[in-house]
Amino acid sequence: MGCTEDISGEIYFDNNATTRPLPEVTEAMHEAMGEGFGNPSSAHSAGERARRRMDLARKRTSDLVGCSPEDLIFTSSGTESNNMVFYSCTRKKEKPRVVTTQVEHSSIMKMCNFLELNDVHIEMLEVDRQGVLDIRRLENAISEKTDLVSVQWVNNETGVIQDMASISEVCRKNGVLLHTDAAQAVGKLEVDLAKLHVDFLSFTAHKISGPQGVAVLYAKDRLLVNPFLFGGFQEEGFRPGTENLPGVAGFGTACEIRCTRLKQATGKMKDLRDRFEKTIIESIPDTSVNGGGGERVCNTTNIHFGGTDGRELVSLLDEAGIRCSQSSACTNFDVTPSYVLTAMGLDEQHAYSSVRFSFCPENTFEEIQRATEIIREKCEFLRSNPC
Repeated sequence: MGCTEDISGEIYFDNNATTRPLPEVTEAMHEAMGEGFGNPSSAHSAGERARRRMDLARKRTSDLVGCSPEDLIFTSSGTESNNMVFYSCTRKKEKPRVVTTQVEHSSIMKMCNFLELNDVHIEMLEVDRQGVLDIRRLENAISEKTDLVSVQWVNNETGVIQDMASISEVCRKNGVLLHTDAAQAVGKLEVDLAKLHVDFLSFTAHKISGPQGVAVLYAKDRLLVNPFLFGGFQEEGFRPGTENLPGVAGFGTACEIRCTRLKQATGKMKDLRDRFEKTIIESIPDTSVNGGGGERVCNTTNIHFGGTDGRELVSLLDEAGIRCSQSSACTNFDVTPSYVLTAMGLDEQHAYSSVRFSFCPENTFEEIQRATEIIREKCEFLRSNPC
């Protein structure tokens, strides 16, 4: 028995949670599980075949972000990559100190909560109403005792972009290590690590039409990385454990495709997002874009629907075949309002009434038209039938 269902009429606008793998990606994964089968750590020819496949994927992945293949460590998720950085930069330090923001991904927020219980000083900086970090606030927070600065490049809920060039320059000038969670930036922005002073960068395959369960950590100096798993010499010992060969192969293919189609893909996603926003704002009263006054990534919009319950709206849209969310997939089942939106100074009611929509290059303008009509209908229903 299988667990497949008919999704032919589905409109999938939750691409910041995950994207559908491209056909070329699934083909690469099938090859790695078929003709390319082998353990990359094995000494025989099947192992060599698998290693070549790993090397090719690492090269393709590095090309997308402008670094050397040797600077990348494959992991299982963005969460693992993020945690690895925080663990590495606070381990064996006397009174470690980390500077980050109040709008980071939950994998960083919860890691910070854990570290605070273990005598690590965490300073979480405020952002403005657009979700943007003030560079002067960052400069004032950094001291000679700071071990790590971590700032998410693109927010997963609002799509707001932080000024990573300025942030990296501040960290370089002060001689402090910088990490950025770039899961929502890579493949949507031009990323060139050869021109940017970033010590650690993490991103994941399933945000760019690759498979789930595989990610990467860029480390400018891998000797700064302390593994928290122990076993074999996979990933040169920095991330032991048998490699996810099919996942890595799919990751590399997704990176190669996005690298060659970056301008085309980002242009289309922006056109889709802008058309969607314009139609919603013009056709539904009391709507606004959260973070709309700042620079945002091409594919993401977080819209406030005044007078509605966002959770009920998401549920009604799901019944109608439209997939969207209120926040990150990692916090969707949390009954509290989005901590990202409240950190931006929005009240709880505003946060509860907000919904995130995120697009991919495979979405269509026909889907935009059909979805906006349904959203307008469901908003009218909720406003005329309050709880």
